[in-house]
Amino acid sequence: MLDTPPPSASPSTVAPVAVEGSTIEQSLGLVQPLAASWRSRVVASMDATTPNERWLAAVPDVGPTCEVILADTLLHDLGTAEKADLLRWIRATQDSSGAWLSTGGSPDLSLTVLGWWARRCGGDDPTEASMVRAQRVVHALGGAQRTNFEVRLWLALCGAVPWDFLPAIPGELFLLPQSMWVSPSRVAPWARGVLTPYYVLARAGARLRLPDPSPLMLRRDPDASMVCPRLTRPGLAGDLLQAFDRTVKLSQKLPRGPLRRRAVARAVSWIETTKQRHGGWFSTRPTLLSLLALRVQGATEDHPQIVAGLAHLRASRGHAVVRRGIGQGETALAQGLGGTHVATAARLVLAGGTRSDVSALLRMELSTPGPWQDRANALAGGWPHEPGAEHHLDLDATCNVLAVLGGIPEDSPLRTPAWAARRRATDILLAMQEGPGGFARFERGEASVFLRRFPWADADLLAMGNPRDTDRVRLAAHALAHLGRTGFRIDDDRVARGIEWLRSVTSDAYDTRSIATLSGLAGAAVATCPPSHPMRQEMEHRLRARQREDGSFGDLVATAQALGALLELSGPCVQCHRAARHLAEAVARHGDDLELASQASCQGLGLSARLEDPSATAREVSLALRAFVQQTSGARSKQRTGPRQR
Repeated sequence: MLDTPPPSASPSTVAPVAVEGSTIEQSLGLVQPLAASWRSRVVASMDATTPNERWLAAVPDVGPTCEVILADTLLHDLGTAEKADLLRWIRATQDSSGAWLSTGGSPDLSLTVLGWWARRCGGDDPTEASMVRAQRVVHALGGAQRTNFEVRLWLALCGAVPWDFLPAIPGELFLLPQSMWVSPSRVAPWARGVLTPYYVLARAGARLRLPDPSPLMLRRDPDASMVCPRLTRPGLAGDLLQAFDRTVKLSQKLPRGPLRRRAVARAVSWIETTKQRHGGWFSTRPTLLSLLALRVQGATEDHPQIVAGLAHLRASRGHAVVRRGIGQGETALAQGLGGTHVATAARLVLAGGTRSDVSALLRMELSTPGPWQDRANALAGGWPHEPGAEHHLDLDATCNVLAVLGGIPEDSPLRTPAWAARRRATDILLAMQEGPGGFARFERGEASVFLRRFPWADADLLAMGNPRDTDRVRLAAHALAHLGRTGFRIDDDRVARGIEWLRSVTSDAYDTRSIATLSGLAGAAVATCPPSHPMRQEMEHRLRARQREDGSFGDLVATAQALGALLELSGPCVQCHRAARHLAEAVARHGDDLELASQASCQGLGLSARLEDPSATAREVSLALRAFVQQTSGARSKQRTGPRQR
């Protein structure tokens, strides 16, 4: 399938057909062009240099777009038309209540503060009705001083709140060896990319000229000073840590010239040496803060690192459709968290790519050493989070690319380089397994950061999620599934440890894991365990019990994922037929609007923990229906030919 060209029909030519007359094969023919359209958009965006050529395959909340608007007061990079288009995205995503909503659909204090503030930077009148509603939402949620770490940092940068509203970082930490557990090098990559420039900005007392955010502050008395928010969690340990934080801040006011200068120089050196080949840092927020820190340290507008970082931010923007808000259905320019997600691109190529698409993925393989190898005994290989991000392996992207390479035909000229890349990536999968049995996504130890054990209110930002959270469970399942397809089985101690870890984190009888997670677990069990293994039987039971009366397993993406998992577990059974019919009816009913019929999300970074995945519906439905048609057509062919005669 990978070496055949995509269907020639475009999404605009696909028309809904009557549900009664549709067949699953017809529905597959309708949905494949939709998936191919997204594939061409996403693959083309990997080399796009201007926002007009790019569509976001992973759409974050409004936060990154707002922060780009705020940072432009110093960076002066946005053109008039581009700034207007970004502001259109911010205005369109505002809810009718005045708030900006989180991925879960609830009013978000930090996003609402950023949205109001960015609109003020764009010249919007604070007395306009939607701005007043946003201000009321902020007051109802406790005021801007109660926002998350990132927004309080912006408030401190413009002088709206003192730097005491943020936790102190002892400069001595940057002088410690990387092997020390409390060294900043041991926190998650995203946190390291934020905390290092934050330390430089805080020590310099940086100030930006931004519109006054004081209308968003909540005070009992207009003349009273604001009370510093509690930076630690309640309890004795939190009280002691709060006292330690005050002590550090007092000590930083004392003259400690040489030591402080060494710490700041070490932090600036780290910023300069961790810039990636694409021009930016780990993602949008670390890139923005690093650029601000370099400017504060004296870098001019024409400094090569400033120019490259701004170019990366421009290349990370793309068009997106507003899924909710007063401008629902509109298309505008939004700031992404980085370049095109390699994991999403690989999944789209798996749904129906060409030889050139596979070649593009092979060219993105990591070939240079990076920080991720400090605690992983592996040579270079695997795939990054985005094109040009050579410092960090992304195990999620690696697993998705490996699924593509595993489907290359025997007679393809790409077979040999793909085989070599798969060998290197398999060694990396084994090296990225953590002690308990799970797998790291970017760096080993990223989810069990020692500093996270302290009762900081923002301690969760130091790690890439929880060691046992849903995304990490799904990642481990995908890694084990690939190892199983390579030939590893449950009798291998590393696979056995991984399967046992998966069973331990999903042992709760009332576990309500998502269909995506259960499908991943089923794939790992099929690839590594015999049919009689309890893990395989349990996953099959859980999946089958989640099917509804109409044949679905939830939304269209969940139904497609469950169908694919059941086909792997037992072939085209009755439940598979019901799920396939449900998908076929949805394709016929929605036609070109299929991608709007279901809202899927994927894992994000840091404060933008979840991202919208607009291509998921067409992609996953196409993959599931194709697998169903292939298996059922094979069964019908056997029935027609009958048993072989001896």
